[in-house]
Amino acid sequence: MKIENAMIKNVCSCSPDTTLEAIAMMMWTNDCGCVPVVDADNKPLGIVTDRDITIGLALQHKSMWEARARDITSSRTLFLCRDIDDIHGALDMMRQHHIRRLPVVDGEGRLTGIISLGDILACAEINTGAELPMADTVPMLRAVSGHHTASALAT
Repeated sequence: MKIENAMIKNVCSCSPDTTLEAIAMMMWTNDCGCVPVVDADNKPLGIVTDRDITIGLALQHKSMWEARARDITSSRTLFLCRDIDDIHGALDMMRQHHIRRLPVVDGEGRLTGIISLGDILACAEINTGAELPMADTVPMLRAVSGHHTASALAT
């Protein structure tokens, strides 16, 4: 199964200068838990999650209207997948890096969507003849959903 068949295509995004307050409002309005940060060409630079906002504000001692997307995304590695990639690659990346959401890009690196743990679960099938058997998703779920130590998250 290709990622484009499982991803969410209508994704809101923001610039590096967007305040965390505005990003939180985007999340509320669009019922989502993350907002990709993109440049002027719609190429992903980072991703802000609801958890990032909470922890980022606490660590930086800033208010939501002072802190910007770049303040909490600039030092982190961004993991991406392409819309034409096989979904198993996304599963492996999420498992290996303990991440729940991946921005999806086209062949030119522009944001075309996002794929989340929930999107993958919605495509998983219990029968073994399916394109995405449930057995393929379980290792990713264990890795992403388990408790992590601070040292494990730093890698």
